[in-house]
Amino acid sequence: MQINPIILPSWLTSKCVFQQGVELKIEGVAAPSATITLEIVKDPTDGRKVSKLDTDYGVILSRETTTSAKGKFSFVIPPYKASGDAYTFTFKCLTDQTVMSDMRCGDVWVFLGSDFLSIPMKEANATKAPLKRKVMNYLRFFSPSRSGLEEGEEIYPAEDKTHFKDVEWIKVTETSKLADVSSSAFAFAYRLSDQISYPVGVVDLAYNDSTILNWISSGAMDSVEALKDAVTDMGLYLDEEGYKRLLEIDEKKKRTEKLKKEYRDTTDSGDIDISMQDELKRLQGEDPDDIKPLDIDFPTSGDSSLNASKGHKENISFSSASQLDFNMIPEKKVDDSRLSSEDERQFIKLKYRMSILYRTKLVPLKNLAVRGFCFSPDMGELLFDRYDLFLMGLMTTLADVFEPKAVFDESVMPSVLFVTMHPNDVDFNDPYRILEFNENFTAFTKMLSMPSGIVSMHDMLLPDKTISFILGMRLATVALGTHFSPKMSKSSPEPNDIEIAGNKRIIKFSNLNSGLNAQDATGEITGFAIAGEDRIFYPAHAKSLYGMCVMVWRDDIEEPQSITYGFSPFPHDATLKNGEDLPILPFRFDRDPAYFAPDLSFTHCDKLQFVGKRTPDSEFETLEIYRTFKGKGIISQDNIHKLTGSASLRIRYETDKSLYGFEPCLEYASLFAPIEIYGRSRIQLSVFNPDQKKKKLIVEDFGEAEIKQQLTWQTITLDYSEDGPIRLNSLRIYIEDKERNGEIYIDAINFI
Repeated sequence: MQINPIILPSWLTSKCVFQQGVELKIEGVAAPSATITLEIVKDPTDGRKVSKLDTDYGVILSRETTTSAKGKFSFVIPPYKASGDAYTFTFKCLTDQTVMSDMRCGDVWVFLGSDFLSIPMKEANATKAPLKRKVMNYLRFFSPSRSGLEEGEEIYPAEDKTHFKDVEWIKVTETSKLADVSSSAFAFAYRLSDQISYPVGVVDLAYNDSTILNWISSGAMDSVEALKDAVTDMGLYLDEEGYKRLLEIDEKKKRTEKLKKEYRDTTDSGDIDISMQDELKRLQGEDPDDIKPLDIDFPTSGDSSLNASKGHKENISFSSASQLDFNMIPEKKVDDSRLSSEDERQFIKLKYRMSILYRTKLVPLKNLAVRGFCFSPDMGELLFDRYDLFLMGLMTTLADVFEPKAVFDESVMPSVLFVTMHPNDVDFNDPYRILEFNENFTAFTKMLSMPSGIVSMHDMLLPDKTISFILGMRLATVALGTHFSPKMSKSSPEPNDIEIAGNKRIIKFSNLNSGLNAQDATGEITGFAIAGEDRIFYPAHAKSLYGMCVMVWRDDIEEPQSITYGFSPFPHDATLKNGEDLPILPFRFDRDPAYFAPDLSFTHCDKLQFVGKRTPDSEFETLEIYRTFKGKGIISQDNIHKLTGSASLRIRYETDKSLYGFEPCLEYASLFAPIEIYGRSRIQLSVFNPDQKKKKLIVEDFGEAEIKQQLTWQTITLDYSEDGPIRLNSLRIYIEDKERNGEIYIDAINFI
């Protein structure tokens, strides 16, 4: 007797969340030319009694249809309202029956892309906040294999995968499975459900070792011709034949690696397999006949090849052949990945292979109705010029896979929320490229007809296992503003208007809602820079006005031409947020050529530490801004005795041969020394001499000046001794004091 099980979409399982407010299209396969029925039962989960006359509960839908000659069928389920009630779907065809229970109607979101969205719960720490039992019961997650390769699979196939293997929706009570769910997805779903009070399901697809190219379908690639041309020019376009050729190269690489290991093992044991050596050479694109083997003679004579290979000048003899050192046999060094030049030319790393995650992770989700998407890029995408074309390809792909496709009610139109690239992805060879990438990313969101928003992470630099949770909550805030509350932010804030007041500029922002959150109690805001007609940017003063806008100025620039905020590869001082914890997006007012402000945070004299990178490959860490290099000293902040900003440097010192020396630490990789300061030829320091002793200030490469014996702040100006722009690999500052001990205050270092 032939058995024809009912095959349903992978996303339709027990415990699933299906999208409220839109039709649900279910396509499947069962016995050919047979009648198949669908019955939907709805039950309250709060334990209340329901009247038999209440049509909202019990059997709420019965449908039947006839399968095609190939067994295909489809049902269209009408829109249902979101609730915590339980649904049961029962499919019957001949003697076969499939029952899916404990289902919920709510909002479905898809997480895809790379980076922080893919960090699992077991590798992250949640923020310290009590979790509500009711909300936890509303959360469901669908999390296929991260890589897209399931158990028993070793390669990404050239064909579309139609179904996942044994993947079901996960409830929070299933803790072992929940450990592999994206921590960002969990935080997102929790915050969202807590606010809207109904179920939220997240399809958790993000994979850390992926690029946008992996997610774009070949159909979308062909439909966006400019994208296809760009990908072809990069040598990354793959048709079916090209991909099969790649799989052959993969197999050859695996065989090469395996043979190399076996060959190494045999030579170590003294058992040489010549045929294995020949095969290895062939796999590496070499002709075995081109390399002559070393003649091995018995090592008793002085001119033996063994003696020659060991470099002995005197004759040696051995009592037996067991003394042969087979490690001396010359062999060509083999790179594990080295194949023929043609193979190497055609080889493409997995993260740059077109459509492999589309085929393995998106196709099985065909017809899944969703509320929206969250996408995060990978640093490898910095290589892609015209990134807007890649985003168009991704949007085309998502529109083809997911429902609803035809939207007549804007309230159910899916949205897409993007995450900017993190500063940890900076390319030190082209550090401003990441800023341009994020600019283009932000500009693309404004071109979309569907609701969209963007969230920045530039303010979260230090390694912290809570970052992915915070990101999830920020995305949830934007999702709430986009779909549910006009009073909440729809994106990270951006400038949207400017007023002129003399030499000051007053900037207004979108998506402020509850206002600006300036962390500095003095109201002084860092991260802004301003340029005059020379197009040279310098750090600017900035203050919050009434918590709704920011006034920016610089005393020595009378006619500001442009302003930037956080426009630095490592914007550690750009910490301005709105009241919903969404950081202001870094920006520049124009893209005209300019010299952008280097990191001159040491000139403010109001902090002793900053967040940066010691080396290009190191993690972000808290680094010292200043250090003593001659004599002994204690450098501290003084928040009361200051001239500008929030503090000054108070230095208590002990001289060495009448000199005390300190300097800002400029060797950190994130400062990009030498620091070049264009359009300036002098340094200016404000000094206070509390013990009124006779002292001298000496600044290396700038000169020296007497420090007056007076109890007031004094400004000392010194000329740069070299021609051209000021160029700093270091900035050594000395205090000359004939007394052994002393004290000095320094504030407001400026280049003028």
